[in-house]
Amino acid sequence: MRRYPASMPDDDTKRAVRVTADRVLCAPPGDEDRTTKGGILIPATAKSADRRGMWAEVTEVGPLVRNIEAGDKVLFLPDAAIEVDVRGEMFFIVRERDVHAVASGEREPGKTGLYL
Repeated sequence: MRRYPASMPDDDTKRAVRVTADRVLCAPPGDEDRTTKGGILIPATAKSADRRGMWAEVTEVGPLVRNIEAGDKVLFLPDAAIEVDVRGEMFFIVRERDVHAVASGEREPGKTGLYL
């Protein structure tokens, strides 16, 4: 039986990263503070206990993704995402089926929708 190392070897070789299957690679939203409608400031360090979804910008999509393109913003639950470090930057990998909404820059002909 062949055993593989627990982590990739730490060398200086630059490697290209591709997303496979129906996965979507998303850049996490900025760590800015939020303000409620009543004017209460919620710091970026505050964690929410509810199932609050998060919006993130798509940087790359896998070959089997049908409804999402790079540059779209997607809504998903943080529990459905895998947090990964790529060359010192944090990204999320989410399955297409775990995406609840897509906000794209262009409107498709004949379709209406809500705008952010």
